[in-house]
Amino acid sequence: MPIRDVRLRASEPMKPWWELAPLPSNVKNAAKEIEYFGGTPLQRLLPWLSKPKATPPGRPDASDDRSLVLFDFSETSPDADPDRFARVWGELNDVVMGGRSEAFATIVTIPKAQGGSCAKLSGYVEGEGGGFASVRTRDFETPLDLEAYDGVRLRVRGDGRRYKLILRDTDDFFALSWHAGFDTVENEWVDVEVPFEDLVPVLRAEAVGEGSPDARAFRRGRIFSIQLMFSKYEMGMAQLNKTFASGPFALEVASVKAFARPKVKEEAIVRAVRAAGGAEEATKETNEGGKSSASP
Repeated sequence: MPIRDVRLRASEPMKPWWELAPLPSNVKNAAKEIEYFGGTPLQRLLPWLSKPKATPPGRPDASDDRSLVLFDFSETSPDADPDRFARVWGELNDVVMGGRSEAFATIVTIPKAQGGSCAKLSGYVEGEGGGFASVRTRDFETPLDLEAYDGVRLRVRGDGRRYKLILRDTDDFFALSWHAGFDTVENEWVDVEVPFEDLVPVLRAEAVGEGSPDARAFRRGRIFSIQLMFSKYEMGMAQLNKTFASGPFALEVASVKAFARPKVKEEAIVRAVRAAGGAEEATKETNEGGKSSASP
């Protein structure tokens, strides 16, 4: 009896339920985004199944010992790998609340003189029914500790619109989040610094005032996610973004870093010595001052 040549063919990966379901495109996008951050319906139903998370970022900055690289999207960086990017960053648009905006986050190629690649959030935002599009990290497996730093520095190129940086110091998506607006210059790379003290607490789309029972201090040592957003609202729904208009938009991001300000004593020594004309002595005195300040 002849031996039959049986070859097993690898089956194609099963498509997610929301792709197969006869749903409008905005509903499919909403299901996709909810699943990306919150996990499959089974993961959300069973509490012992963990939702998808990302490795917390952070590595030394070779160009500045007072900063920490959180994400670097230049072509030589591992953060620019499209597969790695897709495991950490995902779109979160107003379709999750019934809106019609559609935007995508990707790694794109730019001239080598500008880094060779960057992250880009672009698409179409619709003011009616939501009015926002964003890109967000998944929650980090363990919170990011930026206690030693004073804020976040972004290198971005935009379209002249005003965007928002949003940080969360809890893994509860519906709890307090921290917002700060920043401006872009059309078709120009700019460095934007967002000090932690400029962050405004927002809860359920409303800014939280100092006298509110929900008010509290920002916990810079427990950052669970980072988000960049284009929205028709500034800080909560009571304040409109004056640069907002329905239509296409684009924000490119070269890097996201944490920065620390120079110590007050170091600044004073440098200013005093440089005023006397001794730049080299300033560096020496700064180092000696740092040593003496650590002595008993």
